Amino acid sequence: MVDGSAPDMNPQEDITRIRVLYAKGESLRFTGHLDMQRLWERLLRRSSLPVRYSQGYHPRARLNLASALPLGFVSDAELLDFWMNEPLPINEIYARLSDAAPPGLTIKEVLQVPLSEDALQVQMAASEFEVEFFDPQDVEVLNKKVNDFLAQDTIMRSRRKKVYDLRPLVMEINVIGRENGEPALQMKLKAEEGATGRPDEVLDQMGFSNTEYLVYRTKLLFS
Repeated sequence: MVDGSAPDMNPQEDITRIRVLYAKGESLRFTGHLDMQRLWERLLRRSSLPVRYSQGYHPRARLNLASALPLGFVSDAELLDFWMNEPLPINEIYARLSDAAPPGLTIKEVLQVPLSEDALQVQMAASEFEVEFFDPQDVEVLNKKVNDFLAQDTIMRSRRKKVYDLRPLVMEINVIGRENGEPALQMKLKAEEGATGRPDEVLDQMGFSNTEYLVYRTKLLFS
């Protein structure tokens, strides 16, 4: 099974927990969270690494993605943990993962982490994003939208038929300049269990439709 908990394992010295920092590019933009899990299972099979699998009739790779990335977003900062039955040199693991990765998924860094460490989802505190607009934006108008949003004490919205307050989930929003000189947005949103802010919901509240921008996740922040 694929879940957020450390797998039940016998105490064996050879078992290792590997963390991967990877980028999800535009060709995988419309690949959802569950499909990304399946993509990683296929990638790990192709890598021929000694991946640790669950028991039973349908063995599944033991893996743990840090935080679901909403459909339509791209990222330079995704994290995943998986477990292996025996240790290998980090540079060999990196090379095998890179060779097995499909177009749009780039392996950026690989390291070993303690088996006893909490699941990635439990450690999550916030995510940082940048928002690129497809059409040029007026800086003054964009700043006003940001200030009007931040000035509100509560912003009640509905997600999956549940009413929630969006405002406390937004830690920062700033107007920044991109390399091409066009204004963009930078956001820092909470990403705790049961309290996760989504950039698309912030942008919808500010009056932007989801066809007007592209969201990049740039950093995952742990507690």
